Amino acid sequence: MELAEILRTLWSRKLVVCAILALAVGAAFGAGKLASSTPTGTATVQLLVDSPQSALADLLQNTVPLTTRASLLAQVMASETVLEDVASESGVPVGQLTAQGPYGGTGQALDVVTPSEARGNQLLGEKAHYRLTFVAQPNEPVVTASVQGPTAIAAGRVAEGVLPGVRRYVASLQQQGATKPAQRVTIRQLGPAQAGTINSSSRMALMAVAGIGVLLLGLLLLLGIESLRRRRPPAEDEGEVPYERDLAAVG
Repeated sequence: MELAEILRTLWSRKLVVCAILALAVGAAFGAGKLASSTPTGTATVQLLVDSPQSALADLLQNTVPLTTRASLLAQVMASETVLEDVASESGVPVGQLTAQGPYGGTGQALDVVTPSEARGNQLLGEKAHYRLTFVAQPNEPVVTASVQGPTAIAAGRVAEGVLPGVRRYVASLQQQGATKPAQRVTIRQLGPAQAGTINSSSRMALMAVAGIGVLLLGLLLLLGIESLRRRRPPAEDEGEVPYERDLAAVG
């Protein structure tokens, strides 16, 4: 089918083409809405598990116990109690937060398969606005907190609330146990939270692919149907048999 013939066919079926175009626009907006429901902002902050006099600045202090304590703290930071403190410091409802900790032990890598019990909790929080991940660094008393949120600014705000939230939780434990000041764990933040945007162009790309895909599929289907209709032989008149037509031709 030549281009001119294709254009004539589409013009003769203007209403059908408009319907296909409307479906394509709807598919694009639907894909955009689906993409906008996923977090697009990210922020990362690192917390140092230290002693009151800073073990990093004192050669006589052993940092191995602090490394073990950091691994334990990373597990606890994903608990509901700590999330409540983080949400309070960030000004975000706690119901919008979901967290994941290093379920495999000390220095667990991010790509290790999560057990089914922990994964079940993650699936319940798939629709949360903010997703937090806490990972203890191997051989270092450092916990890396990563936050995904609707925007980079929102994720950064929650990331900045991790330190005061964790400090509040640890301080409450120290007060309950009457821990001596010289024996208390000190949480320090290693610089401000680093925020940015992830998948900034994925929404527009998904909308374009969905819209163009539906449009092309609809137009190809329309042209295919029209092509089959033109190739079909004309139907014989009802009530007229071939013998009668032959007699009429002879006469």
